[in-house]
Amino acid sequence: MVKNVRIAPKQKGRHLSFSKRCTIEALLNEKQSLRYIAEKLDCSPSTVSREIKKHSFIQVSHKNDCLNKKDCHHRYVCGGNSCPKKCRTCNKCKKYCPDYVQMFCEDLEERGLCNGCHKIAYCSLEKKLYKADVAEHEYREILVGRRNGFDLTGEQMEEINLLVSPLIKKGQSPYHIKQALGNRLCVSESTLRRMINANELDAGILDLRDAVKRKPRRKQCVMHSEITSPLKAGRMYEDYVQFIKENDVNVIEMDCVEGKQEDVCAILTLHFVSLHMQLYYIMPEHTAKGVVDTLDMIESALGSRLFSQIFEVILTDNGHEFWDIDGMETSITTGKRTKIFFCEPNRSDQKGACENNHKIFRYIVPKGTSIDGFSQEDMVLVTNHINSYCRKSLFGQSPYDLAMRLIPHDSFLLLGLEPVPQTEVNLTSSLLKHKNRQV
Repeated sequence: MVKNVRIAPKQKGRHLSFSKRCTIEALLNEKQSLRYIAEKLDCSPSTVSREIKKHSFIQVSHKNDCLNKKDCHHRYVCGGNSCPKKCRTCNKCKKYCPDYVQMFCEDLEERGLCNGCHKIAYCSLEKKLYKADVAEHEYREILVGRRNGFDLTGEQMEEINLLVSPLIKKGQSPYHIKQALGNRLCVSESTLRRMINANELDAGILDLRDAVKRKPRRKQCVMHSEITSPLKAGRMYEDYVQFIKENDVNVIEMDCVEGKQEDVCAILTLHFVSLHMQLYYIMPEHTAKGVVDTLDMIESALGSRLFSQIFEVILTDNGHEFWDIDGMETSITTGKRTKIFFCEPNRSDQKGACENNHKIFRYIVPKGTSIDGFSQEDMVLVTNHINSYCRKSLFGQSPYDLAMRLIPHDSFLLLGLEPVPQTEVNLTSSLLKHKNRQV
């Protein structure tokens, strides 16, 4: 007899957290639907829709976005007769040219957002974007604005003023006043200090004897790229350095290699730092799901125990395809299979061994080459030739020579890896000549 299973209702009445906003931004960049995003966040699609509508912003173009710029022959419309530029190469025509007509993106009118657009890096038109850090900042401003002030009546404010102000002007501190008045003062010491700073009392901050009478320090502006997701707490590069100091573990550096802009596929690279060995896996989609599915496939081939022994720690960058931390760390048997750490933003040198090894990969697959037609068999072929290449840093040995002494031989058989004779190693594009690719 099948029992009725009660499905828990979606959570209501709770504000979105910064981690959920990061998830929304990451999935929008992957062109996922609102319904799919809502399922990931366990909320209704209308909640996601309202969040995007409320906190998306317009990024004004600083380039010439005039509809008529191709046929424009105007000169000196801004009055600068010595300007060597043609008006169509300048953005000042927005203010001065009578023929200026703003051009808008047709895709933006259809989709409503520019997140996930492959043209965003070089588009000169006005953009509409959703950014998690901007949304969180706006949300915090609204939240703080609504909580400003003091939950006191006019009579209570007057009573506090009559009690406190004379004592402050006598040189007493707020702490001393609170201790002296006790329950007669219906606010805490911190609230009393905030009331003084807000000039709500006859006594002001200059009446406090030990108050620092200097200009407040300027707060440093935090760039959006420097704001770290709370999901990565305890997983940043400084945590990684401390972890490997305390633990003797194998470290794998993980990255993604892309082909052409319009490509759907991507290549996941896994670099064994101590062995100089790098593995390549084709992903059917350049998304977080593609990364998790690839790691699941490797674990299925090796087995959970062998996978955990080989891939103990993984260091990667902050790409959108690596946002699903739980998915990468969780085994197909629901246990924990590895530990993920992240480099600092814009610090690819922190996993320089992996980045440097990509140079050899680019000998075989040059930049600008489409990778949509490659198969995993092609990637295994590339892996075998690159790792059979002798390195001066390994005193004439190849990564496979070293790996076969330290890694169980079964792992090579399970992953389909085998060394190539040194005289047959091919590190040119002719290795994949059976693929008719165009650069």
